[in-house]
Amino acid sequence: MENNSIVLHINPQGGCYVDFHRKDLPLNPINWESDDPTQPPFKGHFLCFDRWGPPSEAEKANGFPHHGEVNLLRWEILEEPHKKEDIVECVMRCRLPMGGLELTRKVGLPQQEPMFFVTEEIKNLNKYGRMYNIVQHVSLAPPFLDVTTLFDNNTEKGFEDKEDGSLDQDEPVIKWPEARHTGKRISFRQFQDAWPRVSTFRFKENEKFGWTTAANPGKNLLLGYLWKTEDYPWLNFWREMENGIPSAFGMEFGTTGLHEPFPIVAKKGKIFGENIYDFIDANETIRKSFAGFLAKIPNDYQGVEKIEVDKSSLTLKEKRKKPRNIVIQNNLF
Repeated sequence: MENNSIVLHINPQGGCYVDFHRKDLPLNPINWESDDPTQPPFKGHFLCFDRWGPPSEAEKANGFPHHGEVNLLRWEILEEPHKKEDIVECVMRCRLPMGGLELTRKVGLPQQEPMFFVTEEIKNLNKYGRMYNIVQHVSLAPPFLDVTTLFDNNTEKGFEDKEDGSLDQDEPVIKWPEARHTGKRISFRQFQDAWPRVSTFRFKENEKFGWTTAANPGKNLLLGYLWKTEDYPWLNFWREMENGIPSAFGMEFGTTGLHEPFPIVAKKGKIFGENIYDFIDANETIRKSFAGFLAKIPNDYQGVEKIEVDKSSLTLKEKRKKPRNIVIQNNLF
């Protein structure tokens, strides 16, 4: 798919977004690919659905893979990319044969803006209600990802996902943009330390929109995502280094903040008073949406302080006394 500003490649195998770049700056931030043969072929911005994280041992014996079966399926293209008024659109769908859920995705690219907008409808095909999770797993890799890349968001507090099966992983509480670990001060704004491998954050109760950005001033590029917190109340981060060099970084917004199998998620139930799973009743349909965008930035850019949303635009306020605002026209939220 493409408009006047950007190109977006979606792979029908798994439904993952594998390339998102500006026409005037052809650097793809989401070029990560998994090299683990024991896992599904995760790539770029992929979907975790109907779960985030590993299956239980019993589910694994029945064939459920990590992050759900969605990345093993070939999606059906219901509407090929086409122009509708001032938006380029396409519609695609997948059905989870074991999970009994169906997801229909509409992707839209406003003709003039460096952004795309996604609406996904989740339908329960089962004759019973069930718990589920959905997480948008945005995966960054070099050359966009390096030790100078700046990460920002509007979360309030969080914790380290220890991935050890315990029910007390939400202690101690950590806050963006830094924490202390083994006597050392760790900045979350730059990926210069391996810890924490997985961390999770939530937003203030009155925060209507959640957002996360990654900016590489040396590459003159910023990648961002924005969504309604009622759709995705959790923001998760996954970090991997090889020989002290960043190799992968996940910005993952979704319905859960505990990277564990469903039995543990169900026992825990809530963290910071927020549900860590969604429930969908028999024959129910649930709709969720988000936007992704790219912006050119100067090589001395300081990062994003906040994003203001109104009916006609997104305004990115820079972290400096005299911010150089970035404005993206928007009539989608």
